[in-house]
Amino acid sequence: MNKALFLISLQHELAMAIGNKLDLKAMLKVFLKVCFNRLDLTSAHIYVYCDQSGMPSKSLPLKGTSYKHFLSIPKNKRGQSWSKSTILTNFARQLNSRQKNISFRCDNGQYLSGFIIPEYGLLTFETHYELAEEVQKALQPILQKLATSCYTSIVHASLVKEVHSRQLIEEKVAFQAQHDGLTGLFNRQHINLLLGNALEDARTYEKTGSVVFVDLNRFKPINDAMGHTVGDKILLTLAHRLQALSNENIDIGRFGGDQFIILLKNLKGDYQTTIDQLIAQINQLLVAPFIIDTNSYKLTCSIGYAFFPLQSSTVTNLIKFADIAMYEAKRAKTQQGKQYQRAMSDKIKKRLAYIDDMKQGLEQGDFKLYYQAQYNHYGDIIGAEALLRWQHPIHGKESPALYIPIAEESDLILSIGQWVLEQACRDIKKLEQLSLPKSFNKIAINISAKQLIQHDFQVSVLEAITQNDIPANRLALELTENLLVENIEDSIKLIASLKENEIDCAIDDFGTGYSSLTYLKRIPASVLKIDRSFVTNIAQSSESAAIASMIISLGKTLNMDILAEGVETQEELNCLKELGCFHYQGFYFSGPLPFEQFSQLFK
Repeated sequence: MNKALFLISLQHELAMAIGNKLDLKAMLKVFLKVCFNRLDLTSAHIYVYCDQSGMPSKSLPLKGTSYKHFLSIPKNKRGQSWSKSTILTNFARQLNSRQKNISFRCDNGQYLSGFIIPEYGLLTFETHYELAEEVQKALQPILQKLATSCYTSIVHASLVKEVHSRQLIEEKVAFQAQHDGLTGLFNRQHINLLLGNALEDARTYEKTGSVVFVDLNRFKPINDAMGHTVGDKILLTLAHRLQALSNENIDIGRFGGDQFIILLKNLKGDYQTTIDQLIAQINQLLVAPFIIDTNSYKLTCSIGYAFFPLQSSTVTNLIKFADIAMYEAKRAKTQQGKQYQRAMSDKIKKRLAYIDDMKQGLEQGDFKLYYQAQYNHYGDIIGAEALLRWQHPIHGKESPALYIPIAEESDLILSIGQWVLEQACRDIKKLEQLSLPKSFNKIAINISAKQLIQHDFQVSVLEAITQNDIPANRLALELTENLLVENIEDSIKLIASLKENEIDCAIDDFGTGYSSLTYLKRIPASVLKIDRSFVTNIAQSSESAAIASMIISLGKTLNMDILAEGVETQEELNCLKELGCFHYQGFYFSGPLPFEQFSQLFK
């Protein structure tokens, strides 16, 4: 009890010592005095991170910030400044390099304990005894508060200087006019101006440059799911990393959203090698995860570029061309970047025309739902999967592998997904009027990533069920495992809520992505579907059989039904039965059928 009271009292007194003064040194001195007295210290020391001018600042490793001795109590040791203490200096170096709390017993029997002041500095205590672990833990929230106070003091000092100098105020206004308010990088307008100047310079002096367009992958789902505060912190962190690339021939700006522009001027020698090296540097900056609050986010980017004046001599076209090339890189899922080619513009036009065709097809009823029946090991029909088919008025039957990704990119997938949901419910209503066997359970529809992150997704599902007056347990939703893992927390809440409303969910394509028990046991799904890639020739492939066996065991452990997709031969069926899988879908039983033909299976 006494120990707990001591820790609470310690935290309270240290917290009260923070922020009472705006001057950084005065504030830290008050804090150190309290530490010195309450913890019975021999000495206490603070090192702060400084910018290149030697002024205290926030730590930005890629911008060359360093730390220096800032304050000690007592002020000197035997008449000599603590900053000249070799033991203390070496200890501070270790503490800074490790970026975590450390302790050390000196030859003289004294103990040194080191703590990180997040982003602002280092704190070292010298004691006659080893500092208790509970005391060290108690200091952690205090150090976070101290970091905030350091930030306040540093900002205050900066503002005081600005107030006393009209020139600094004018420079700040000019900066705001040229830079992005969030990241501090050049804004779109200023980058356009710089590009225009670079183009003029290139034409006049026969130079070559390049516009590089960078777009973060998977940023939007994170921003939508976690909120703009998290999204802004990710963008700010990336901006800090990108600033390491800037020099007299490289300008960096934020184009908007999660898109950045890098302007390379005065390229010499092998242009392509220079661009390739820059792309490699950008990708390297994204290797480290983005740590925001308590979460870690791993992101990649897509990069497109165009050369000037070789490929265009106008600002508008250069940015457009680099943007087009970036989207080609995104579609190709490459991190190597893409150079703009004229054929890309033609491809964009065709893609836009294709999207218009899909919109018209949806309006004119060219899309249909086909149903592929699912069976148990007794040969009884237990359900079906609804599969989207499109009869193009000119090209005929289009492959889902072609139009689904394009629909995903254009957001048309939301309209298509809503149509699939409503049509499936209408078809379920028709099936309810037939004499369905007792073995028949439900119709499953596929859900896209963009549908899942819509705030009203569950409402739209329940409305479709209500409007068609069908039992909720006749409808099931299929979601791929990669989609679930990318939005794991939201997915768990959504599936649990749907289950409360008697709507089951199935995990599709299992085995092709993370396949982790850690996340799988948290997802309240009812069905685990073995991907067809592990079913094809399973009787001849020991590796596929081993993976299928693992999935089956995993599902049974979690009380989930297992369904194998892509069963096409008796041999595959026999092998799956031997492994313990008793629900199937594939051409061995039935291919996808129009609703009229599918409904005949029950007559």
